[in-house]
Amino acid sequence: MLLMTLISATLAVAQPAPAPEAAATLSAPGEARRLVLDGRSWSCGPEGACVARGPGASQPVLRECRRFVARFGMVTRYERDGIALTEAELAQCNAAART
Repeated sequence: MLLMTLISATLAVAQPAPAPEAAATLSAPGEARRLVLDGRSWSCGPEGACVARGPGASQPVLRECRRFVARFGMVTRYERDGIALTEAELAQCNAAART
């Protein structure tokens, strides 16, 4: 029984942290911010790196990016499920930024 407990504890510690479902890099970093947007819990650091946890709403990635940009500002990178937007897609996304 003790052996099983030790093995379980070792496996629990050895598990890597889950990867974020979405991530972005802000063009103009600022103060750290947190916001729940479309079912994802976003956390942005003062250096401009943002990560999101949670399943998110079922929507196209460009729509999700535009909604993010409307709240946080322009981005130099946006990815979801490990796939980053292209430069052309980022330009479309950034069109939603507040002016």
